[in-house]
Amino acid sequence: MSIKNFIKKIIAYKRKKEIIPIPHLINSDQLLKDKVAFISGGSGGIGFSIARSLIQSGCNVIIAGTNSKKMSDQISDLNESEKEHIKSYVLDLNDLSNLDETIAKVSSLFGEIDIFISAAGTHTQDVDFWNMTVNEYDRILNINLKATYFLCQAFGKSMKENHKKGHILLISSSRGSEPAWSPYGISKWGINGMVKGLAQIMTPHGIIVNGIAPGPTATALLGIKNNDSIYTTSNRIGRLAVPAEISEFAKLMVSDLGNMIVGETLHISGGRGCFDIR
Repeated sequence: MSIKNFIKKIIAYKRKKEIIPIPHLINSDQLLKDKVAFISGGSGGIGFSIARSLIQSGCNVIIAGTNSKKMSDQISDLNESEKEHIKSYVLDLNDLSNLDETIAKVSSLFGEIDIFISAAGTHTQDVDFWNMTVNEYDRILNINLKATYFLCQAFGKSMKENHKKGHILLISSSRGSEPAWSPYGISKWGINGMVKGLAQIMTPHGIIVNGIAPGPTATALLGIKNNDSIYTTSNRIGRLAVPAEISEFAKLMVSDLGNMIVGETLHISGGRGCFDIR
């Protein structure tokens, strides 16, 4: 045996000894016990639903958004036990100059962050390809793609430096798998690529990166209110996705039960972006 092959076997043996199987937890309410999650866009329909789902599994959660009153009102609607495990943080995604300070501040609320979920996003308004402006293009890409990139960088660095076996989950869209002419669609294609790229970079540091791509979802963003019909012709299932469905899959993917899912973007879209396109 050559010296090179012998060294390879020694390294492989040492790595083998370091790998400890994660026990599958049975109790859902203990799945994320003592973990701390930060959710950008946490006041949105999908983001806040994910926050509640994580809390119900033992997680401490910080929701971030631009509207402090909206976040305060949402938290006030929770039950008393849930309120103990959630805080809010005002974050302007157009200003990325002090992310180190942001990390320090949010880490002082419940402790160092184990889970980062990017659920913030914005749509184009009343424009098409032929009248798209530079300002509108930049507005969408800055929020949806640029801010996500640098938040992942900041939280990834924090997890790596603190030796956290963390999770990052990016909320994409079924539009990210369809032909794209709008800044929104282009941004979601970028998110899907980022999921794979960041997974490649971060997995060696014990940080699991994945994405979820919802189709049209019954949230206020689509003008859906409580008790409204969720019928739709936009997919072959015949209804909109609901936030609770997305939040349950999100919880799985940021828990240790999802550690063997790496660099994937899960479509929850009734086939949109998979075998159907708009």
